[in-house]
Amino acid sequence: MQQRTEIETIYRNDDVLVVYKPGNIPSAPLTCAGDEFCLVNEVRKTEPGIMNASGILIREGGLIHRLDTPTSGLVLFALNQRSYDNLITQQKKDLIIKQYRAVFTSRKGAPEGFIPYTGYDVASSCGYISSYFRSFGPRGAQVRPLTNPKAKNCSGVLYTTQTEVESSNSVLCTITRGFRHQIRVHMAWAGYPLAGDTLYGGDEADVFGLEAVSLTFANPSDGQVLTITL
Repeated sequence: MQQRTEIETIYRNDDVLVVYKPGNIPSAPLTCAGDEFCLVNEVRKTEPGIMNASGILIREGGLIHRLDTPTSGLVLFALNQRSYDNLITQQKKDLIIKQYRAVFTSRKGAPEGFIPYTGYDVASSCGYISSYFRSFGPRGAQVRPLTNPKAKNCSGVLYTTQTEVESSNSVLCTITRGFRHQIRVHMAWAGYPLAGDTLYGGDEADVFGLEAVSLTFANPSDGQVLTITL
């Protein structure tokens, strides 16, 4: 699995910007100062327009969604407030579709704290994995799936990952709304932790096995449906 190693502009118009985030770069500033190394701060050097829009956290500018730090792939920005508001509304209505390539090395049992998995074999069949989530471990650094919405510390929202077999060691995972570590947890729960994802039982690997490869959304100014792919 080869991935780009530089931040690149993949698509741009007057409303939106789609860039490629290499792995091991935070998507947004994690501190109130907002001046640390991250995708937002690197992109704004050449595309200052991403700071023309913002939500609750001004330091994130027009960032519409995030990728986990080790995850690489496509990230969407708005270039003005009108576009930002429109895209956030689309996201809340599950109208922004995100597809990821998930790469694994072998089948394994789920790590500690996972409830039993009773679904299909994601490596040989296509289908849907759905669950609620809860934080797990010291400082809630990990996530665990739940099937009971009334369970203690349950997120209260059902999240679904659609999987499609791509090769003998990869599947394409499609989501709309997303929870922290959603695909990583659903894959580990199904017995196929991602390559390099040692947090959830995956084998050591030079390249982290999750890459956002496609984004579908309506262009804010004219409603045209855009699909941006790698």
